[in-house]
Amino acid sequence: MTAIFLHFTGNCREALDYYAGIFEVEPKGIATYGEAPPNPNAGENKDANADKIMYSEIDVRGLRVMMSDMPDGIPATPGDNVSIVVESDDLEDLKAIFSKFEKESKIYMPLEETFWSKGYGMIADKFGTQWHFSYGGFLTE
Repeated sequence: MTAIFLHFTGNCREALDYYAGIFEVEPKGIATYGEAPPNPNAGENKDANADKIMYSEIDVRGLRVMMSDMPDGIPATPGDNVSIVVESDDLEDLKAIFSKFEKESKIYMPLEETFWSKGYGMIADKFGTQWHFSYGGFLTE
């Protein structure tokens, strides 16, 4: 499955409500960074992202549109704040695809186990396109 991921810098909740209203759908899977398990690498700004949306999604006429506020340090510029999401139920296949990107990409998050997935990674490829790789679904599954 492939989906679209929109990134925001603090106004994801506003965008989520706006798009949900336009398409007359209910947002699902809403989770904030504050609801995530503690991150020992968050440093002094660990509470800065607490109210920001870590994940949310809506269905836009059959297209899965995922949205989040990007944490400090990961860019999201309006106009190029879209990612391609590759989801797979085959972790080895996902690792193989991810490894093909690694050499010439900026790794924001290596493909590894998280609290929501057995395998998740995030990169920006050599063209600046951001990609998410997810084993199975996100928080809604």
